Amino acid sequence: MMRPKGQLCERARQWSSLRLDGELSELEGALLDSHLARCADCRDFAADTVWIVDALRSAPVERVDAPVVVVAPRSSRRIHIAAVAATCVLVLLAAAAGSLLGVADQNGSTRTAQSPKRTAMIASAEPMQELRVLRRPTLVESGMRVPHNRILIGEVG
Repeated sequence: MMRPKGQLCERARQWSSLRLDGELSELEGALLDSHLARCADCRDFAADTVWIVDALRSAPVERVDAPVVVVAPRSSRRIHIAAVAATCVLVLLAAAAGSLLGVADQNGSTRTAQSPKRTAMIASAEPMQELRVLRRPTLVESGMRVPHNRILIGEVG
């Protein structure tokens, strides 16, 4: 049996199968008939499919003595864990490469590794107060104005 030549042949073969189960619309049936009139390979496929389905449906049902149990392979869990770990490593490498090679700021300019600016990665979602405490010494050291209009938690204003 020949492989489908393209998207139209692939669709025609799917529709041939759906027609056997009565799941094909009238429009799809007309499009299938039109394609089968032009394509000998798909016409042969449809005829073979009809023959196979008729043979399967007319065969007597076999009784199974023992129950059939299908078990999923255990390696799929290991593969999933490995994929997650690989994704985490790639994200960390991308973040490190971005901080070393340069990152575009809001003005569109690029900072390089020689720039005095610092990049920090925080591994967990810290509360806003802790982020302010971490940022304050950097602002003081750089000579930038430190905002004082926010009330710090635990301080009395």
